[in-house]
Amino acid sequence: MSLLGGASAGSKQSSDVPAKGPSRDYFKELGVTPFINAAGAYSAYGGARMRPEVVEAMRYAATRKVKMSELHTAVGEKIATMVGSESAMVTSGATASIVLGTAACMTLGDEEKMRQLPDTTDMKNEIIIQKRHRYTYDRALTVAGATLVEVESEQDVRDRANDRTAMMFFLKPTQQGDDIGAQHYISLARELGIPCFCDAATTTPPAKNVIEGVKEGFDLICYSGGKGLRGPYSAGLLLGNKDLIRYARRHSAPNDLSIGRGMKVSSEEYLGMLVALEVSLSVSEEQDFSYKQHRFANITEQISDIPGVTARVFESESITNELYLDIDWDTEIVKLSREDFIAELRSHNPSVEIRLLLFSGGRIQLSATVMGEGQDMIVGAIIRKILLRFS
Repeated sequence: MSLLGGASAGSKQSSDVPAKGPSRDYFKELGVTPFINAAGAYSAYGGARMRPEVVEAMRYAATRKVKMSELHTAVGEKIATMVGSESAMVTSGATASIVLGTAACMTLGDEEKMRQLPDTTDMKNEIIIQKRHRYTYDRALTVAGATLVEVESEQDVRDRANDRTAMMFFLKPTQQGDDIGAQHYISLARELGIPCFCDAATTTPPAKNVIEGVKEGFDLICYSGGKGLRGPYSAGLLLGNKDLIRYARRHSAPNDLSIGRGMKVSSEEYLGMLVALEVSLSVSEEQDFSYKQHRFANITEQISDIPGVTARVFESESITNELYLDIDWDTEIVKLSREDFIAELRSHNPSVEIRLLLFSGGRIQLSATVMGEGQDMIVGAIIRKILLRFS
């Protein structure tokens, strides 16, 4: 049973049947063109579809006012209990979690230092990061004024850790692997007395990975709320040590002069994130896969008779258990390049986006994570029309 007494996660209502639509077509009025997302929960495409229970919770919070600090505390306590963490807070996204967590480790609750940021004079301001863990979003580590110190081995960590080291950072998963594995890295941090932070933003689904991540023992770990957990797009989770979470909260809104003053979380997002996690943890991997396999079967059925075309469903080989539909064709029979196929999908009405070639190894792959009821049939018909036109 959900927090608000809604339908169970395995019911038809919970499995993505949308609520009654609005009376106005707002996007049409604005001249904005919707598209069918067969790509996945990319930020540029608005993240994942929120579950109906999440939308219900956000509507509930939108029409009722409570004190923000009281709601923040209650939601954090509930989430911490659900995932087995000492403490928890909802943030305005995983990047905000990194900023707030880093600031917490740099200042450790010192009010004067908190107000001094991003000026780091006479305070801890170095973040140890594995060279192979450098990535696009590590700029969030420097927002509060920190500098990054790259390492490649245990000896590097020992040599470069000093009284200016505020935190050790770990990324999960990485494209390049680890020089120092998670458990060894955590042990080193504990031995050296340095807080250890993990960015695990993209490691869901399944939602149980949040619980497993907490068990690993990082002092702080963060997750995106608007992707695999299917919560509010602009929300995230920061979990871990109760003191560090308390310091992170003081760095966030509504506290004045805090480094994260602009990283506000609304009451709708607090409650929506809680319900998103609650429902995600109650949905089994089998239920999730069954929904997606059904979507893919409806697409495959419409193209299976086209000569030279093949389709297969596969599971990603990563910490996230995700299903994709891989579509291929003999270019001697279907005279169409992969790039031109994507262009045809984009220019169609309705427009369709599929998995980026950067992430698919140059292959044509679809995700059902963000597709709603009936959109699979539309996508299948569009793909069939395009492939037949070039056959």
